[in-house]
Amino acid sequence: MKKFAFIFGIVLIAAILVGAGFWLGFAQHFMTEAYSVTALDKSLTDASIKAMILHDLDSGQIERARSLLRSQLDGDIITIWAFGDYSDPRSRKMATNVLARIAAFRAEYSSIYTNRTSGDEVDIDAKIASILEQARKEKTK
Repeated sequence: MKKFAFIFGIVLIAAILVGAGFWLGFAQHFMTEAYSVTALDKSLTDASIKAMILHDLDSGQIERARSLLRSQLDGDIITIWAFGDYSDPRSRKMATNVLARIAAFRAEYSSIYTNRTSGDEVDIDAKIASILEQARKEKTK
């Protein structure tokens, strides 16, 4: 009877380990799939925006293409500012350099935003301007 209890205990422990390994593997697979779908969706969205921009350029709608590029750049600026990993000094320096170049370019060649009538868009423009100004000041330090 002792031998049976010992074998049963070993089989039970082995079954628990197999079950735990399967569960951890499934969780890892699920997380990998979740993030890969997000990356694929972002790539598809970026490709569709670039296709629209190229279509607008090819059809002679330069202002519409500029508007799309500006809105995409504004979104990228906010993403860099909000989600940037500034714990790494190289990442912080690169982000500061990129934002400072954008700020300098916008100061030299002022762009005219058309169809900006809602209060939200004005707030976004002000936020982007402050982000770019802060990056420009940090670059000149």
